[in-house]
Amino acid sequence: MVLRVFLDSVSRTFRYIDHRSVMEGTTMTSTNEEDTTPVTSLVAVSFSDPLLAQEASIAMIRLERRQSLKIDDMAIVNKTTDGRVHIHQTRDMSAGQGAATGGMWGALVGLAVAAPFIGAAIGAAAGGLFAKLRDIGIDDAQMRDLGDSLTDGQAALFVLLEDFQLAHLLAELRRFDGRLLHTTVDAELAAQLQEALAYQI
Repeated sequence: MVLRVFLDSVSRTFRYIDHRSVMEGTTMTSTNEEDTTPVTSLVAVSFSDPLLAQEASIAMIRLERRQSLKIDDMAIVNKTTDGRVHIHQTRDMSAGQGAATGGMWGALVGLAVAAPFIGAAIGAAAGGLFAKLRDIGIDDAQMRDLGDSLTDGQAALFVLLEDFQLAHLLAELRRFDGRLLHTTVDAELAAQLQEALAYQI
């Protein structure tokens, strides 16, 4: 009975994840056509210093808390003085983390059937699948390629935004001296983002 209830719960969880992965690939329609842009949109901004990229990431989180935007994924990429590119994920679950979580679930299943090692192996595989389904954010290869274009010592903030209020985003970007490195928004909106980044207070 315990095993059946647990397996039903796991099944419902994976159905939800699969549904979410499909939904997050669609474009959401703005409810405020004057101040909000349809999304999902990738914005990458380069900065002369990694600390500025971190400060900008905090600003994005602050906007999210004010419900001015939704962050689907965010990462900071920095290029060291010796030319190495490092990616610092902020919203991701690695396959290892997923396998560890799945292993714990599997061990519980194993206890229910008196075979903890078999259950842990099954759970680890399920955890890896969970992490794979979760990995629907910013592409690591793309971030690494763009990171290679940075000057040594620079950093870039990558943000996958959903349903953001443009006026609030532009106002926040005016606080930073950065360069628009890459974006998936249209040319007109990209020009507004770059203009805000070049704004001198």
